[in-house]
Amino acid sequence: MKEIHESIFELIAEIEPNPIVRAEKLTQVFGVGQRSVINRAKGYTVLRVDEIEKLMAAFNFSWLDIARLNGEISIDNSTYEYVRLTKESFFHEIPNFLRLYRDLMEEMLKMDNPWIKIICSDVPMFHIMKFEHLTYFKFYMYYHHKFDKTLTFEKFRERLKLLCLDLSFETIATAYASIKSVEIWDRKAFEELLLLIKECNDYGKFEHVASLRVLMEEANLLARYLQKCVKSAQKGDREKVNFYEYGSILRDGFVVYGNGERPFKLSQKEFMLQSFLTSDVVLLADFDDSFATLKGRSDDLIKTSVRSQRSFRKHFRWLFKMYKKCIFH
Repeated sequence: MKEIHESIFELIAEIEPNPIVRAEKLTQVFGVGQRSVINRAKGYTVLRVDEIEKLMAAFNFSWLDIARLNGEISIDNSTYEYVRLTKESFFHEIPNFLRLYRDLMEEMLKMDNPWIKIICSDVPMFHIMKFEHLTYFKFYMYYHHKFDKTLTFEKFRERLKLLCLDLSFETIATAYASIKSVEIWDRKAFEELLLLIKECNDYGKFEHVASLRVLMEEANLLARYLQKCVKSAQKGDREKVNFYEYGSILRDGFVVYGNGERPFKLSQKEFMLQSFLTSDVVLLADFDDSFATLKGRSDDLIKTSVRSQRSFRKHFRWLFKMYKKCIFH
């Protein structure tokens, strides 16, 4: 069985057969010299998850491609649901991408005892989809980082609005609020969203300050909403949500969907927005175990001290105020 670094660099060689072009691209991705690239290719330097994600974006491959080449697991395509988003197909395929999750949420609402477990390496899309413009921004960040760094937020939003996706956003967000969940967070997850907004402003990605203000207004509403969820252990006036705080940084986000005692679906993030759904029983068991391990190492914000819960609850608004002051200085 191949090591993961062997599979990754073999895949990259297939995608970019020209060794000179490949070498130049790899040094740009890693931001290091040729010797350091060779060390990563030979496994002397361990590839970090964030480096693998950068390689995926630069050479346009996925975790599924690695798994197939690695041969570590036998992938049955019938157990996977994946909508590939390329630069050419993005605006055509994004409704199908959303349909995957909308159909899943609606299916779960019909179940007897549905539940969702989330490792929050960033703010879950289920929460963000309560806010239309933040959702556009999240999609824009994926498109910007992977395909086109010249397109402004407003131009991207105009194209996305033509697809009339707001009803899908609302349906997914409302359905999620109606399903009980457990979420493991760190204190970088919410800041990541604010940092992206700030960086877009710093690099002139907003044509009008009004667009920035709308995003910050919705970020403020999101912060207040999450604050209330932590305090009440409830999603608004709907289902229960149990928050856990992980003491370090969560790098690999994933979602396990279940009913009763049985997990039946996994969503694994590939890069920012993009992810795949699978019902592969081996992966389901492994990721459900991983969630349990991380949960055991995290603080239950219902059972922890009042001081700890208050500190976590208030960090959303504290971060928002800090970034607002920094952005509108």
